[in-house]
Amino acid sequence: METKIRPLKMTEKLMGFVGKYWQDLWENHRAGKLVAWCSGVSPHEILKGFGISSVYLEGYGGFCSVAGISTDLCNRAEALGYSPDLCSLIRNFIGATRGTPAPGPEMLPFGGLPKPDLLVCMPYCPGIYKIWERYSRYLGVPLVVIERPRLHDALGKEEINRIMRDTISELQEMITFLEAFTGRRFDYDRLSQSIAYEQEASKLWWDVVGMCRNIPAPMSILDAFSHLFPFHCYRGEPEAVTYYRELKSELDERVANNIGSTIGLEKYRLYWDNLPIFFRIPEHIQKFASYGAVPVAATFPFYFGFPELDPERPLESFAKYSLFTPANVGLQARIDFTTKVVGDYSIDGLVMQRSRTCLVVNMGQDDILKELTKKTGLPSVVIEGDVCDSRFYSDSEVNSKIDTFMEILARQGQRKGQGDDCGL
Repeated sequence: METKIRPLKMTEKLMGFVGKYWQDLWENHRAGKLVAWCSGVSPHEILKGFGISSVYLEGYGGFCSVAGISTDLCNRAEALGYSPDLCSLIRNFIGATRGTPAPGPEMLPFGGLPKPDLLVCMPYCPGIYKIWERYSRYLGVPLVVIERPRLHDALGKEEINRIMRDTISELQEMITFLEAFTGRRFDYDRLSQSIAYEQEASKLWWDVVGMCRNIPAPMSILDAFSHLFPFHCYRGEPEAVTYYRELKSELDERVANNIGSTIGLEKYRLYWDNLPIFFRIPEHIQKFASYGAVPVAATFPFYFGFPELDPERPLESFAKYSLFTPANVGLQARIDFTTKVVGDYSIDGLVMQRSRTCLVVNMGQDDILKELTKKTGLPSVVIEGDVCDSRFYSDSEVNSKIDTFMEILARQGQRKGQGDDCGL
């Protein structure tokens, strides 16, 4: 019998919420207001201080994947000579903006991407920087680059403090450039307000993710991946606060009424490693639910938001946000963080997704799995896929691996106190 999924009410609001952002973005562009294309960790908040609208390009790749057109766009990028080994998120927006043949706006989510007036890049992989550099030449628009050194385990306090000072200095240089570029004085009060909104949204988001520690979990972590999109669109804006406050309220109600993410028993709680496979999220939720299994934890959602932001020290806050995220620390720090997540969320098994074209996220995954297995003794499965490119994903292979993995979990049995009735 097919297990029924209990969808969140907020999921119904999600696309309308995100759609309004894109509608406003296009209206601003048509009205002659400035637009910046940004990499994921770029200082969107500084751009807002100049009234510049920002577009998170990797996030747009996620929308394309959900819409089911991402592989087509990857093909169009490859027709220009780009390698299929290049990050599929990057190939998505190349295919959307320069693809051969050129896609029409009716094919693309939200009518495509408005042409930017400048590019902002805080690179976390070589591919990101090189493509932004190439687009700067192709479009004839300026490129602002802020370095983001990785905080390796061996770095001492003095070295980290120097990196902080350098990052803050680069942010100040960006402000000086944008004052000349726009002919406007920077609005520091607006920056502080943006940081205040982002701090509140961050706290709410981390609370939302933390609620999956409950047994049964009020939602799957795979659901949570979809609810990251407001961070992509409304960083530093009150809309993100409103959205995550409503989402948290719905989850509070579910927890109070013992309502889980599925109708039936939550027998097994799983950890999902690496990026989501956006074009298969519904199928993965259903597949695991058929075994009474719910992925309830991942480290990826913690890459978004930073509850320690301080509106009184906005530039320092942003520097900390960009540098101290779990995605930017050394291998041992990542092992420690992941081990804590696995323990906090009462995990029964580990699902390690190996994203074919995101080498930065894959880096160290084997070492992390080795240490997790040693410390917890939990069974694991490695599934290969990709965040956008379906050519690197096989339904039959993944389903076969999950079936075998769930057989192992069934022989092992559940942790004490699990198998709770999910609201029946």
